[in-house]
Amino acid sequence: MDCIDLHIHTTASDGTDRPAAAVEKAASLGLRAIGITDHDTVAGLPEAMAAGKRLGVELVPGIEVSSDYRDNNIHVLGYFIDPAASGLRPVLDWVRTEREERNIRIVEMFHADGFDISLEALRRAYPGAVLGRPHMAEYLMRKGYTSSVKESFDRYLGEGKPYYLPKRRISIRRAVEVILDAGGVPVLAHPLQYHYPENEVVEMIEYAQSLGVRALECYYSEHSPAQQAWLLSLAERCGLGVSGGSDYHGTRKTHISMGSGMGALRVPYSVLENLKKLRDTMNA
Repeated sequence: MDCIDLHIHTTASDGTDRPAAAVEKAASLGLRAIGITDHDTVAGLPEAMAAGKRLGVELVPGIEVSSDYRDNNIHVLGYFIDPAASGLRPVLDWVRTEREERNIRIVEMFHADGFDISLEALRRAYPGAVLGRPHMAEYLMRKGYTSSVKESFDRYLGEGKPYYLPKRRISIRRAVEVILDAGGVPVLAHPLQYHYPENEVVEMIEYAQSLGVRALECYYSEHSPAQQAWLLSLAERCGLGVSGGSDYHGTRKTHISMGSGMGALRVPYSVLENLKKLRDTMNA
């Protein structure tokens, strides 16, 4: 079976593989197609697309946009986007500025309490990355303040911890608009990862669909077979398309493998074919 993985992060956001290296890994695994979906940035797409062309891996240009729903961070994936679309720039610039200001405040809090951490040090440690809490958590581990990234979040950076600051996010409506304006297909990412009971998951999906979301990420590394089956049936009942991907972040999430091979998520190529049909219908 030809397999794909439509949810991959690189060093352009919070993954640990450079875009070209992620494509090289996909090629070594025999994946037919992958989607690069970095958080709130398209910076890694040119490098990834060039590598895909060189290595014969079909590259789906994507993005994962952080948005707000009931004060929760809900992610909307966008596939087949035009990275140069003019409508993307203002939103991505706002997100970047908001993240940078938050980073400054968090680092200042650490520094005031005697931690050896600075934005300059983080930029040197993670050149070209869109810095965020995952990088800070790993840096704290490297400096010996914690024994793991998980401990960094559990003690310092997780929600409700001493150095956590909430961030402002755009609405789901705006996230969907941005993806549509860039020629993309909006997909609700990993619907079961937001810790809502089943009835509220359905409410969230129906709300997202009313705003223009066209598909659900039903195939996902942390969905059980029963959860996957439930989401597939729900997508069919709602008239929504289906997507799937691992949410690969390299060594930052060691429990998640890029899709293919023994034990990894296996998403058939037919999923991408159906998403292409959905895109073509939208653009007809």
